Amino acid sequence: MEQGKVKRREYLMYLAEIRKQEKSRHAGGCRMEPKTVEEIRAEYEAKHGSIYMNI
Repeated sequence: MEQGKVKRREYLMYLAEIRKQEKSRHAGGCRMEPKTVEEIRAEYEAKHGSIYMNI
């Protein structure tokens, strides 16, 4: 049986919060490029470690 990887709940919540902030800024008239998933992933990994947990 293969071992799988599951993304941590904390990472998914982190990603959702960043997207929420970007949406709020956009609604407020701020024109900026949203961060890529790769950028967000790199930030999270630098602060908290891997985005995955072993199952």
